[in-house]
Amino acid sequence: MDLLCVTDQLIIFSRYIGQQVMINSLLNNEITIGTLAGTKQSAILVTVDNVSRWIPFYDDFKVCEVKLLLKPLKKLTPAIIATANSLPVQAFIPPYYQQLGFDMPVFIVPGHTCNCRYVQELNLADYRTPGEIFQQNALLLAFESA
Repeated sequence: MDLLCVTDQLIIFSRYIGQQVMINSLLNNEITIGTLAGTKQSAILVTVDNVSRWIPFYDDFKVCEVKLLLKPLKKLTPAIIATANSLPVQAFIPPYYQQLGFDMPVFIVPGHTCNCRYVQELNLADYRTPGEIFQQNALLLAFESA
């Protein structure tokens, strides 16, 4: 798997502002769900329980793992597809799907080896719901403590 530098990751995250994200702290293995509120040069802004905080990204050091909580394209409904097809410009369709939280193939820069891959394939997205994440994490913790 090709590794994405921080800049590449931030390009992808910037297209999904407003979507839920899962933050897994590598310091205490605690999982938090928040909303992606923004990006800047080397960090993302996440809002959790009405509190916003910047999460720094480094190429050589990870404080936490952040994944977008997206839906696979196979969950597109006929109504969503019809609305997308009625948009005035065909180029609006991918941003429309991204706004609705669907995983779309990425384009980073011409010639990038990760172009045309889905966000989930790049290990930056998860298709589970917050409830499924917390349930699986609780089962894992119970198993580890047994």
